[in-house]
Amino acid sequence: MWKIFLVLAMGFAIGFFGLLKEKQIKLNCRLETLWLMLLIFCMGVSIGRNGDVIRNLPVLGGKALLFAISSVIGSILFVFLLSKLFFEKEGEK
Repeated sequence: MWKIFLVLAMGFAIGFFGLLKEKQIKLNCRLETLWLMLLIFCMGVSIGRNGDVIRNLPVLGGKALLFAISSVIGSILFVFLLSKLFFEKEGEK
């Protein structure tokens, strides 16, 4: 686990101190997309091979939809309340 945090810290330091040139940043963006697609593909293969997940997909799908809707509604309400709390007070002054 410490290796993950070490690599994350190194990446943060490189980004924070601006050690990459513009060309390297563009290459990094492409590599991020490539590795993300590979990760999603591997997750799909793992899910597809797992018979329990496939059998329980209708139940899992319903729960996932409920969590997604709840997250969206909660996020909207939170942003609405924060904007009322902070931005309308600034406009009144």
